[in-house]
Amino acid sequence: MKWVPLLILLTLALPPRLFSAEPPAAGSQEDAPVQTKIRITADKLESDHEMKLVEFTGNVVATEDDVVIEADRMKVFYTPGEGESVEAGRIDKIISEGNVKIIFDGATKTASAEKAVYLAQTKVLELSGGEPQVRSGKNVIRGKKITVFQNENRSLVEGDDGAQVEATLFVEEGEGLRK
Repeated sequence: MKWVPLLILLTLALPPRLFSAEPPAAGSQEDAPVQTKIRITADKLESDHEMKLVEFTGNVVATEDDVVIEADRMKVFYTPGEGESVEAGRIDKIISEGNVKIIFDGATKTASAEKAVYLAQTKVLELSGGEPQVRSGKNVIRGKKITVFQNENRSLVEGDDGAQVEATLFVEEGEGLRK
């Protein structure tokens, strides 16, 4: 995305996908599902196959390609794969809590909050709690709640109880408010 002064809320979007969540395509072998590897490390893992939930606690780090999510706790809700296996076939929702930090685009962009909820099917990420912020280089947006609608290529930053949202932008000389 390019920086366009005064349209800042659209410029600090997260990557096109946080974690792959597309269901496998049906049809010919040309449409065979493409798998991606997500690696999650933590101090403890607890799974509940009935609830279709895996919970990671303590020093959680989830990595897929150049996207890294760090948190104190992460709950991954999934839809089982085909057959009798209890393996995850598709991620439905990820809830990260406690010191959440998301790093992406070769570490040039970061997001942080106390809580992050990612809805994989709609590709919506909601950051809340603490002081949510998204950084891209020197540019920063802050608010009480930041929602990124990845499919729509837009973001919504909200304040709360009179608190305003804040954006700090660094633009080329002569390209800002004064020309």
